[in-house]
Amino acid sequence: MSPDTENKFIEGGDDSVSRYLKPDTSETKEMKSLQGMEYEYSDYLATIEYSIARYFYENDRKIKDKDAVAALNNIKNNYDKNISFFKQDLEIEIIENLLELLEDKPISHHEFKLAIDYVLEVIDNRSWMEDEQAYLKWATYIMGLFTEKEREEYEKSIRKLAARVGLSSKHADLMLMKGEEEDYFEFVEKYGTEGREELTEEELVAEIETNFLSMPEDEKFDFLLENGPEFYELVGLYLSDLSERGEFDKIQDLYRKLTERYNDFFHLYVYMGGVYLEKDPSLAKSYFQEALKTLDRLDELSDTAREVLRAQFLNLIKKLK
Repeated sequence: MSPDTENKFIEGGDDSVSRYLKPDTSETKEMKSLQGMEYEYSDYLATIEYSIARYFYENDRKIKDKDAVAALNNIKNNYDKNISFFKQDLEIEIIENLLELLEDKPISHHEFKLAIDYVLEVIDNRSWMEDEQAYLKWATYIMGLFTEKEREEYEKSIRKLAARVGLSSKHADLMLMKGEEEDYFEFVEKYGTEGREELTEEELVAEIETNFLSMPEDEKFDFLLENGPEFYELVGLYLSDLSERGEFDKIQDLYRKLTERYNDFFHLYVYMGGVYLEKDPSLAKSYFQEALKTLDRLDELSDTAREVLRAQFLNLIKKLK
């Protein structure tokens, strides 16, 4: 923070964020979102997110995602008020850093609000992660503020979460921004879509599914033989599609070839059990028993998740005759 910016707070805050913004133009007023324009607005988005992450990491490890949401909404709704209006330390941290940037690179009022909306959406996109600090921890990790030990612990927790909710290891890497994104983009590009570096995680997975379903049948089969465990969600999608079409011979052919190539394909056994649950309960039971056998060999599962799944499978197997 520059001395001039710091003085604005020390001297009573008789200034406002709005004074550092440019008037809106007809073009900026038409903007609905910064989706797809992240690179162009990266300085503003990064400043907001880094401010939140640094405050969490260095000042208050007890705050929650909802506190970041409240701070951003308060700034968005009152950015035209004197800086002295803002009392919360997190709000002040964000504003201080934004003012320093806006002094040199102002944007319009509407663009400023869209930048805040973008970060609010990023926070909301992590609300499914069953942690009141899901975004704060993720942002701190992405911004490189964690120690090496903290970073390793966070990565381990994300991989456990992904396994628990049925996401692949590649999806976990995507959540961690580990540099494996190119695997997804290569897939999308190869099967008929140009690179989409601006897609969100959810949009990227949907894009992959859409392109997979548009493949010729022989390509789907070959792709899953080569990549089944890594894209196991697509295995389930394809088996479900074959089941609806009554192509059980092809289901058995795929199952046989996948099990010849891959050991302990847990998700395959689960999907196969689901396919035959009504058609052949006895056969479904055998697949669920195979899934149960593989549980202890799945390193990515936590002990708690393993025991929950074990109880669920045992209960299901008990009900099947």
